[in-house]
Amino acid sequence: MPADTDAAIELPRIAADFGFTEEHALAREAARRFLGERCPPSELRRLASDPLGYDPAVFKALAELGWIGLVSPAEYGGVGLDHLQLALLSEELGRCLLPSPMFGCLLALRALELAGTKEQRQTWCPAIIAGEKPASVALYEGSGAFEPELIAGRAEKVENGYVLRAVKPHVVSGAAAELVIVPARTADRGLCLFAVELPSGGARMDPETTVDPTRRSAKLTLDGVSVSAACRLEGDAETALGAVQRLGRTALAAEMVGGSEAVLEMTRLYACERQQFGRAIGAFQAVKHPIVDMMVGVELARSLVLGAAAALDQDPERAELESRMAKSLAGDVYASATRKAVQLHGGFGFTWDCDVHFYFKRALVSRGLLGDGAHHRRRIANQLFESA
Repeated sequence: MPADTDAAIELPRIAADFGFTEEHALAREAARRFLGERCPPSELRRLASDPLGYDPAVFKALAELGWIGLVSPAEYGGVGLDHLQLALLSEELGRCLLPSPMFGCLLALRALELAGTKEQRQTWCPAIIAGEKPASVALYEGSGAFEPELIAGRAEKVENGYVLRAVKPHVVSGAAAELVIVPARTADRGLCLFAVELPSGGARMDPETTVDPTRRSAKLTLDGVSVSAACRLEGDAETALGAVQRLGRTALAAEMVGGSEAVLEMTRLYACERQQFGRAIGAFQAVKHPIVDMMVGVELARSLVLGAAAALDQDPERAELESRMAKSLAGDVYASATRKAVQLHGGFGFTWDCDVHFYFKRALVSRGLLGDGAHHRRRIANQLFESA
């Protein structure tokens, strides 16, 4: 190539970072301090046997800090920050496994913000953001399906509104919810979203028995629940549900990165302290190498999570792919890290006294919530083949 053509070549510009600022770092440090004080392992053990499953005082404190409305518009009481802030906060929430209805509230707010009218947003969003009305979204069908095109719940149009009939398992923090966004199909409008206030006649919320005591779920049964026409969100339900799931996948992936890193740190410290044959077990290759593998997995997953969070702000269309990639890898990394942590803690790792078991249980639930790695890799492959 002639030398004089070199100057004409323009390489694509690549961002030096994901948009981090000093404010992001300060917010993360503040969140870590707060959560370290309000949610130590002893608190997890106490709440594991608590019927409610979370501390209302801590949940109210989260609302006062602006965490519930972190990415919501200021006009409804939100803070209006970017999704990178939310990803960093979610990572810290995952580090300490904070039990709270916050995740369900984030999803419900996104559905209301995208599909609700101004009046509907003004009715429900401020109360959710203030921590006065815990909310969630009933994403799952009785069959286990959760993608928008597979919604099977029915809504029958009547004179003054609609009658809902559906079974919705795995509603995150469902037992604590006072408002649930329910997707259902109608004969006249197709897929719609309905805001269902609880308690309500014909609606039953049954707590589910799950592996993870730090994130409760419940099954919502709607047996002829009557709702007014004002409870149907006017916006495009499929578009809103897609956005809800993108946000959910990204936030869950960030939580799993935080949990994986916490497990990594616990295992590294244990390997440095535990003595065997007169040496710390961390000196042996059979221990060192798995810990390094954990570290590599955490950093790879973090990069995908931050990319997905940046895409939510900068390129929402690409966020569909990015969030599926992040959720897929973060779930696999979290499951692998917790398995290795249990093994490397030896017999102690299988006991109630070892904090690792909380992360192991959260990994099992979070990996499957909103789809596991196999599900998202299959979706990504289908998308790539369709666009080829």
